Amino acid sequence: MRLFNALISIVALQTSSVTAFAPANKQVSVSATSGASSPITTTTTLQADTGMGRKPTYGEESRKFRRTVFGHDDWVKHRRPDRFLKNLFTIFDSGVTQGTRFEVSCVAGVATFIAFWNSFFYEGFRDLDGVLHDPIIQLASPLSLPAMPFTVSVSALALLITFRTNNAYQRWFECRQCWGIINTECRNIARMSCSWSVPAKERNREKRIEDMKRVSTGSWIFMRALQRHTGGPDDEAEFQATVRQYLPPDEAEGLIAANHRPFRALFNLSRHIERLPLTERQRIEVDKSCVIIGDICGACERIYGTPIPLVYTRHTSRFLSTWLLFLPFAMWEPFGKAWNHWEMVPASALVALFLFGIDELSIQLEEPFS
Repeated sequence: MRLFNALISIVALQTSSVTAFAPANKQVSVSATSGASSPITTTTTLQADTGMGRKPTYGEESRKFRRTVFGHDDWVKHRRPDRFLKNLFTIFDSGVTQGTRFEVSCVAGVATFIAFWNSFFYEGFRDLDGVLHDPIIQLASPLSLPAMPFTVSVSALALLITFRTNNAYQRWFECRQCWGIINTECRNIARMSCSWSVPAKERNREKRIEDMKRVSTGSWIFMRALQRHTGGPDDEAEFQATVRQYLPPDEAEGLIAANHRPFRALFNLSRHIERLPLTERQRIEVDKSCVIIGDICGACERIYGTPIPLVYTRHTSRFLSTWLLFLPFAMWEPFGKAWNHWEMVPASALVALFLFGIDELSIQLEEPFS
């Protein structure tokens, strides 16, 4: 019984470490305890493959910090009454704010240009003492647009953004469900293999323990291979180091060289299950879990390889960008009582921040694996 509990604990800890998604571009420690031996720890420094020598954006760099797993204390903090004030005070520290700085700056720049242009070339400039100075050149009309086109089109824009955000969240939720099923089925494989490998079927205790360890490690390696398969290249060095540490040399090198690593890992797991002293009925039950995780692996590949149709994503982005870049033209008249209409600049930036922020959220949720 102690052996069974120890092996199940190994699988639980290892699968938990996979669901935590080891972050890239920093030192990562992988630990495992086998039997009575001391923990083995390896540390690997990963370098980001930024592609074409470009520096990764803040949005890409911050994704590894958004793999939130809550405990009791986290939920209590999440429900605190002062959470609204905290969220307001940290708005400029938000990852969404950091990720949309360029877009918001463009909208604010357009609003600033309109305020300058209309002040110096149409209406005149009012100084801090309230004295109105004549414009440099008196133009016939200001740079402005009526609000009606924006009022008419805002409903269509809202539908496009809502549909895109809902689909992105659905992809994230489906991925979380798939990963949870794989986690559960790998634990089931370890549980059934350990509970059915009894001395009555295999008297050699050392062989029985070794076979059960292979199955437990194989279950975890499958999850680790799937994580690598649906992740970026940053994880390659850590993956190879982990595989070589926990697998026999021939099996490790075969997995690293495989074209489809998750199914090579699933093949190795099936071979390890074949070595167990199980009855035909028991072997079928264990194989059912292998079939399930193979099917879920295909679902993960579908999510990873198939984005929301690009024609929809691009049209929504073009609609939103055009709408927000022209919005300052419609804000000139409503802010006529403000000093030189300058309040239109922060107002335009705030609207752009929240609308571009929704688009940023959907972009981040669309690909949930990295």
